[in-house]
Amino acid sequence: MADIEDTPPATQPLPTAASTRVLPGQPTPATLPDPADLRPAGPTRRWTWLLGGLTAGAGAAALALSLAANLVDPAPTAAPTTAVTTAATVPGAPSSAGPAAPATPTTAPYTTLVDGCALLRPETVERHIKGATCTAPPPAGGATTSNATWTSKAAGYADAQVVVTLSPTAETVYQQMLTTSRTTATSTGAKITDDRAVPDLGDKATLLYVSYSGFGHVELTVTQRNALVTVRYSALTYSGLTLKDVPSDTAEAAAIACAKDALATLTTS
Repeated sequence: MADIEDTPPATQPLPTAASTRVLPGQPTPATLPDPADLRPAGPTRRWTWLLGGLTAGAGAAALALSLAANLVDPAPTAAPTTAVTTAATVPGAPSSAGPAAPATPTTAPYTTLVDGCALLRPETVERHIKGATCTAPPPAGGATTSNATWTSKAAGYADAQVVVTLSPTAETVYQQMLTTSRTTATSTGAKITDDRAVPDLGDKATLLYVSYSGFGHVELTVTQRNALVTVRYSALTYSGLTLKDVPSDTAEAAAIACAKDALATLTTS
């Protein structure tokens, strides 16, 4: 039998540990790469997109850039310091505070009325009731109604009656007044030639054009919160020695202007 050698095999050199390897030097970039080029593929990229969707404002944008840079192997040598421009310093960029919250619509009931002759602006009177004089009952303490009448004979005849009433049942009264106006007109032989809602005027507004024996007038009823506004407007001009109605659309525009003025005077304190 052959003799078994007791000499151990020659020792093989162990591989150099990863921690002792010398990595070749990497060149230092002159500028930081675009953050979009730093996003690795796979789940890490999805994480970067999630971070991008959550960033809003200057501080969050800077944080996203920092996290994106840390997702790749850092260079062995320090990169030069690069100033980061925040959204707050970029012209036209959104503010870090975000858009202002929309104002909450006011629904508080009106509590204060002006004197009757102050319900219309002088510009409205000059345009639609030129040369008019105003008459109004004296104000009463704690009154919930303000009303006045403007009358002019400067170019024929023009008349505007405006009444404003504050009531918690304003909308119910609004419907009742419309019913009464329609019933009264038909029962007296008058004709309603126009009966329609007026958009963008108060909460609800309805205009009637009532004609009787060849002469017409506008009846406009408006409700807004706890306020009820009614306007009656008519105007006549001379045709030779005869008076005739102004065109219906002219009278309707005058009534709407009066209602807008009256609504603008309402306050909550």
